[in-house]
Amino acid sequence: MGEQPAAFGWRSQVPGVVLAAIAVGLAVRVVLLSLPPLVFTDVSYYNAQAVGYLLRGVDPYGASYVVPPQLATPGAETVFAYLPGVFAFLVPGDFGSGARLGLVACDVVVAAALALYRPKVGGLMAALFLLLPPVVLLSTAFLNDSLPSVAFVSAAVLLEARGMRVPAAALFGLALASSQESWLIFPVYVAYSLRGRRPVGPLVSLGVGAAVVAPFALWNVQAFVSDTVFFQFQRAALPFVYSGPFGASVNPSLQGLLAYFGASAPLEARVAAAAAVIGVVAWRSKPNLGYLLWGSAAVVPLCLFVLAGNFFWSYLELPFVLALFWAVPRLESLLGPSTLKDAEPRVGADSR
Repeated sequence: MGEQPAAFGWRSQVPGVVLAAIAVGLAVRVVLLSLPPLVFTDVSYYNAQAVGYLLRGVDPYGASYVVPPQLATPGAETVFAYLPGVFAFLVPGDFGSGARLGLVACDVVVAAALALYRPKVGGLMAALFLLLPPVVLLSTAFLNDSLPSVAFVSAAVLLEARGMRVPAAALFGLALASSQESWLIFPVYVAYSLRGRRPVGPLVSLGVGAAVVAPFALWNVQAFVSDTVFFQFQRAALPFVYSGPFGASVNPSLQGLLAYFGASAPLEARVAAAAAVIGVVAWRSKPNLGYLLWGSAAVVPLCLFVLAGNFFWSYLELPFVLALFWAVPRLESLLGPSTLKDAEPRVGADSR
C-alpha cells in the first residue's frame, strides 16, 4: 500500500533513550513472568482448562469449567467465550506461566510492528506501549485474551503500509478468528478495500478466518455459537459502579448507565445503533490507511459501549494500538521533515 518505509537500518533511526525504554518494558515483563501472577482472574482458569481439553481431544466449547466462586460468572460454567485463534498463544503450562508467556509474545509483536512501521517515531510509540502499566498487567496478570487479535492486526497494519496487501489480509483473517472485537472493524476494512479497488483483501481475510474457525465450529455448532456470540448478550449487566472480586469497579457501558436508573436498552436497539456507527464510518471511508486506522479506533469503543452489557477496560487495547499507529506519521510531521517516505497511499486527500 503506497510507498514503503525503509526496513533496514531502523535501529540507527531510533534514539538510544527509546531503545532503552523498550528494553525496560520487556525487562519488566520478564521479571513478572518469573514471579507468580499478581492475581488470578477467571480468564486464567478458562485458559488453562481449555488448553487441557484441547490437548486431550475434547471440544473446549461447551465443556465444563471449574472457577472459584468469587471469580465465577453466573451461567458461564460451560462457556469458553474466546475464539479459537487464541489457542496459538495459550502456551500449555501451570498458572505460573502458561498463557502469560504467549500473551507477552503478543506484546512483543505489537511493539515490533510499531517500531518497524516508522522507526523514527514508531520506536517511541513502541516504548509507550510497552511501558504503560495497564498494558503490562493485561499480559502478565489480568490476562487479556484479545491480545492475539491485537498482535495480528498490528502485523497486518505494518504489511499493509508496505504494500503487502495479501499477507496483511491473511493476518487480519487470523485476527477475525481470534477476537470478536475485530469483527467490528471488518466492515470498515471492506469499505477501505473497495474504495481502493482491492476486493481481494476482504476475501482473503474471510477465507483465512473461516479456515481457522470452521473445525471448532463444526465440532459442535450450537455450543460454539452460544459460547462465542450469544453468551455476551445473555449475561446480566452489571451496575455502573459495582463491587467486584478486586474491589469497586466501574462498568462504563450504556447498559451500566441505564442500570443505574433501573432501565435497560433492548438488544435490537443496541445492535441497530452499533450498525449505524459502523455504517457511517464505512460510508465515509477512503482508500487511505490513516482513515482506516482512526475509523477503526473509533468504531470499536463506540460499538462496545452500546453493545456490551459489561464494558471491560481491556476492550480499549485494540483501539489504543490502532490510535498509536495512526499517530505515528502525524507526530513525525510535527517533529519536522521526515527522512522516511510516507507509508500511506496518496489516493485522494489524507484524512484525519
